[in-house]
Amino acid sequence: MMQRPLKNAVFTGAEGKKSVYDLSIPEKWNGKLIIFLHGYMGYKDWGAWNLVSNYFTNHTYGFLKYNVSHNGGTVENPIDFDDLESFSANSYIKEVLDFQAILDVVADTFDSIPDIYLIGHSRGGGIALLQSDNGMVKKISAWAAIASIDNRFPKGKELEAWKEDGYYFRKNGRTNQQMPHKYDQYESYIEHKDRLNIMTYCKNSTIPTCVIHGDKDLSVPLDEGKTIARWLSTELTIIENEQHTFGASQPWEKDFLPLGLEKVCMETLDFFNGEVTEKAPQDTEKLSLLSDLVKLAKSDNDVRDVEFNFLLSIASQLGVTKKDFLDLFEQYIEFNPPKLEFDRIVQFQRLILLMNVDMHVDEEEIRYIKDIGIRMGLHPLATDEVLQRMNDYKNKIIPPEKLLEIFRTFHN
Repeated sequence: MMQRPLKNAVFTGAEGKKSVYDLSIPEKWNGKLIIFLHGYMGYKDWGAWNLVSNYFTNHTYGFLKYNVSHNGGTVENPIDFDDLESFSANSYIKEVLDFQAILDVVADTFDSIPDIYLIGHSRGGGIALLQSDNGMVKKISAWAAIASIDNRFPKGKELEAWKEDGYYFRKNGRTNQQMPHKYDQYESYIEHKDRLNIMTYCKNSTIPTCVIHGDKDLSVPLDEGKTIARWLSTELTIIENEQHTFGASQPWEKDFLPLGLEKVCMETLDFFNGEVTEKAPQDTEKLSLLSDLVKLAKSDNDVRDVEFNFLLSIASQLGVTKKDFLDLFEQYIEFNPPKLEFDRIVQFQRLILLMNVDMHVDEEEIRYIKDIGIRMGLHPLATDEVLQRMNDYKNKIIPPEKLLEIFRTFHN
């Protein structure tokens, strides 16, 4: 086992550009490796990130942090921004590719790939959330993460001016540099829009995720953390009276973490140490069915009494105890759709009944139901037809025989 830390080791990132990473493995290693993803105008040695690495290695985790390849740093000077041309050409998809390159480094470094845990801060939190379907990743902790990439770009006349000029500039308040952004960055986003849709990846996440945000964050507002938590159907951990970096700044010359960032580390450690409860296959399928229904009920951030009672009755029909049912509002359950198509159609009908039980339907619920239908392998045209035809029936309840008839019509 490797124990000597690597500092400024070189890897090859997006478009063949070289960058650097640090890797620390404690003597008493638990076999789990945290990969840390920094944010916009950031780098692996910014502020207190080295102390964050020490915190987790002191708790037996391995820790890898790296500079994204086009962050403006160089191999020779990985701190600050000597290479503004590279910075101007960065893009979100390049940072996704950089993360894949780091996974390749991990695979080449270890005899057997360790369990991977992600911490992403700010923009890096968004990139981490875009790994929500990555089978190598066990858990994710999103710190002050962005909820939307689209919202990071100029709009309206500013976007038109960017296109016409080819560049726009944003001042780095610490270094006083005018940081250039090529219009190519926006074109790259449009080209890879589906791969960069944080909402879609969160709603379809198969990975337990912890969402942490400061309530005084002026860079990425608290509402973005609330949105991410809602998409994931998980709780948001709010760090009171803390801003975007939880009290850290650059340079950070103290040898201890700021209080806010220490709280964030403690919350993340508790989350990473927690076990995902294993259930028998039959129980897992039942709980997955209920979990999908609970997520739908929570999609508008308000579980009404009539929805709760409907869910409780379904739990009873499935033979799920009230305690296990209540736990679904707090814990993560892996998506595990029924194996038989008939059972998947029945589940789709349950979702529709739940959506309509309070006599109120919004676009968020419709999108969620469509997403679940696709994930269950139901024909999207059939699910669209069901959502249209439900309006033809009293209480929007399609008779079972009509429901099956619709799905048969679209059967391949």
